[in-house]
Amino acid sequence: MACSLEFDSKHKMLRLTIDGRLTDDMLFEGYKLAATYAATCPPSCSITDLAKVTSNEVSSNAVMELAKSLLPDPVPVRRVIVVPQMHSYGVARMFQILSEEVRPDLHIVRAMDEAYRLLGVESPEFVPVNAESHIPGKDA
Repeated sequence: MACSLEFDSKHKMLRLTIDGRLTDDMLFEGYKLAATYAATCPPSCSITDLAKVTSNEVSSNAVMELAKSLLPDPVPVRRVIVVPQMHSYGVARMFQILSEEVRPDLHIVRAMDEAYRLLGVESPEFVPVNAESHIPGKDA
């Protein structure tokens, strides 16, 4: 299992991709990774790509904790979760419903091209980024 983070500077779009088993720890690790990067390079939109998830072992408690633990964004961010598999779709919808107050612009789609259409993005150019190098006070 792995998390990777990419940024498209043209569209100010952050993309988190999770590959392999999706567990509670992976869910929190992915969110922390994206939040760390976004704190210093705020995106205007973000995509969480779950297309490479092979099994979903996330507990409903972890989804509820993550959904309710966050304050509203100071600047609204359009968010899309790409989730083609049935085993992850229900978890994504649960997160969407529980997050409505703090993430009113969160959408769930089945394919990446749907996400790009929803965000009004054509020909994104993602570059891998390292969230650790964007922690204030750390040398890059």
